[in-house]
Amino acid sequence: MTGRHELSAPLTFEALAAPAVVRKVTVPDIDGSGVDVAYIDVGQGPVVVLIHGLGEHLGYWSENVDGLVRQGLRVVALDLPGSGRSGKPDLDYSMIQQAIWLNALLEIVVPETSVHLVGHSMGGQVALRAALLYRRRISSLTLIAPAGIERFTEAEVRFLKQGTSARALGEKDEDQLRAYHTRALYARFGEVAEHHLGERVRLRGSPDFAAYLRAVVRGIHAMLDGPVADELGALRDLPTTVVFGEQDALIPNPFLHPGPTADVADEARRLLPHAHVVLLPDVGHMAQIEASAAVDFLIVENVKRASAPMALESSR
Repeated sequence: MTGRHELSAPLTFEALAAPAVVRKVTVPDIDGSGVDVAYIDVGQGPVVVLIHGLGEHLGYWSENVDGLVRQGLRVVALDLPGSGRSGKPDLDYSMIQQAIWLNALLEIVVPETSVHLVGHSMGGQVALRAALLYRRRISSLTLIAPAGIERFTEAEVRFLKQGTSARALGEKDEDQLRAYHTRALYARFGEVAEHHLGERVRLRGSPDFAAYLRAVVRGIHAMLDGPVADELGALRDLPTTVVFGEQDALIPNPFLHPGPTADVADEARRLLPHAHVVLLPDVGHMAQIEASAAVDFLIVENVKRASAPMALESSR
């Protein structure tokens, strides 16, 4: 049976919904060539940088941008290379490469400016790697359902890599994608979730879809190959908030580490003992969508905490 989104016109990545006017700049790759990066830049005040998760795009922050701007923040959100309107080069998408791309964008958009990083899922691991590489320019971290806290053994890494392919991802029809989105991503599947599901289904007709799937698979591999958990002691002086939904069905990995998300939250407290760790009830993996007001509040509070005289002094 054909789903209603499958009956709609195909969607290009350039036509994805966004909360503000999208711009593009070219930043260098790790090999010195260039890749186009799409971004938005709205508001005035301390700079908050929103980093989306695997397979997502900057439109996944549409429930947050206006609220953060109203709270006196300048919001920069990007499409990571491989996603959205950004270029999709044939590279490995390592966590280091993605942090380099992020920093290169910031050097153009907000040069010589300290920023507050906000990362969701894979974007959380990118934010952690960027903070480790570019500590001097990072004022705070807000991590939403972040990858990088949960550890995997070498055998588990091999298992997860073997179970992922671009072909398998590309062959999922609307019913299969709906089942995954409702089971794994959201505690409550509402209108916004339906919108993003529709985008994902309709993108199958885009000429860049194969390159996008390649980037998704390599992003999975990059998270597994670029762990950060053992390095997080270096961020002990960085104001950090970690947010999980209690009903997150992806963290911890349900196949390898079945158990409550609270277990990973406890690990976050151990690895980042200075952090403010929050579990949101009745919320799944997409906390910035399902509990946007709560997430906005936590971002703003972390920015304020980072701006306090004691935080400023400790970061020098």
